[in-house]
Amino acid sequence: MHCDTRLLIVNFLFITKFICFCQYSDEQSYLSLIEFNRGGPSTSVIISSPHGGFLGSDFTSKKSGKTSVHGTLTEPLSPLPIGGCYNNTLDRCIYSLQDCLRSDNDYTDKITFHPDARCIMDRSSTSTMYALAKAVAEEFLAERRPFTILNKLTRQYVDPAEDLVLGTFLLESSTRVYMDYHRFISMAKESIRPRSHGLFIEFVFHKNSQTIQLGYGFEPSPSSMISKPSQSTITDLVSRFGSSVIKGNHSLGYFLHRNGFPHVIPLEQQRQIKYRLSTHSTRTHADQRFNAILFSYPIERLRTHTLKLEAIRITKAIEQFIEMNHIKSDSASSLLFANSIKILLLFLSQIFFHNMQMYR
Repeated sequence: MHCDTRLLIVNFLFITKFICFCQYSDEQSYLSLIEFNRGGPSTSVIISSPHGGFLGSDFTSKKSGKTSVHGTLTEPLSPLPIGGCYNNTLDRCIYSLQDCLRSDNDYTDKITFHPDARCIMDRSSTSTMYALAKAVAEEFLAERRPFTILNKLTRQYVDPAEDLVLGTFLLESSTRVYMDYHRFISMAKESIRPRSHGLFIEFVFHKNSQTIQLGYGFEPSPSSMISKPSQSTITDLVSRFGSSVIKGNHSLGYFLHRNGFPHVIPLEQQRQIKYRLSTHSTRTHADQRFNAILFSYPIERLRTHTLKLEAIRITKAIEQFIEMNHIKSDSASSLLFANSIKILLLFLSQIFFHNMQMYR
């Protein structure tokens, strides 16, 4: 065999192994504070939990000074201020540390932060949401198990569900964790086969009722869907099935109701309750291929229901929702196989043209 041909074969084997490695290798987050679990080969679902963190001051006290992570120097984690300051010119709260720092005395160098009562943020977390999101993913069959992106840092240090300024106060350590969270969501979307329909569900919690609250970006009324369809985070599903995917028999609320959740908004609005219509995450990662739903769970419900049973009920509802709305993805292994075939054909064509030149 000609040496050039042998070289081509070696290159082909190297490229094939490289593709396999890139497809399934795990990534590291900043100080491993974002847990990223790869989904099964046939999954079309991504699940995230931004407010389920359980690491906080105890963790950061052990990381005093600069720490080396993969050869990169990183700053220690810093807690976020409890609130921003009100800007009268802009007529809104701002959350930039530089804009909110004020001097106590013009004759001293002492700089302190003065939060405005109008700008106080709720930065509460509960590890239950981390456990619930993970338990839901584990109830799926292995080949259909969702990708999971789970924030392990408490909300007092980062809030990846909000926009960058509000969620990090532009602190370096918070920003690094924040970027990892959204990077992993983007990686998960890219890993699900192109031309497939995908589903991204972000799990948050609330304390104001016993009702499951689902957010789609706008009020689920016929007029709002007609006037503001672009604001929906499930534009793909709305375009294919209409309003039934929000409040009809194609909706996630409908299947949650069938699986043991008697009160679901917006399936039934028995009373006016303020609830989140979306987060920065669901708005950012929703597109024509990926449908995004905000799943706000009533944390007080776990006083009378077990986490395991709740996870089973939620998983069944999601599976039925996926089946009804044809949110399916081809196998990731099929994508890998297709890529390998393309490289093999390229490799064979190079050998063919090389031999043709030799025989001329």
